[in-house]
Amino acid sequence: MKRAGIILALLIIAVGAWVDWTYHAIRTEISEIGAGLPSEEQLNSMSPDKFAGIKSNLTTSCGRVEELKSSPIARFFRGHQLKALNDRCDLIKARLASVERP
Repeated sequence: MKRAGIILALLIIAVGAWVDWTYHAIRTEISEIGAGLPSEEQLNSMSPDKFAGIKSNLTTSCGRVEELKSSPIARFFRGHQLKALNDRCDLIKARLASVERP
């Protein structure tokens, strides 16, 4: 009985450590993505030629947002922040599309 209790305790500790590590990794990644994307004010003050420079960064960052949206743990812990980042990505993509049209 004592052995089963020790095994159960170790299992609970391992699961708790994994959840903690995952939570912090998701929080860090969301912060990095948010810092890399321009805000709406920056988009408004940006000249059309600068939009070309952010296109590659946008593809990478918004791809990371899509990957995080597919994670149930990320949606559970940081769903509102993921939605905000996804909205920013959509806004930037719309601005890029309007600038690229002749």
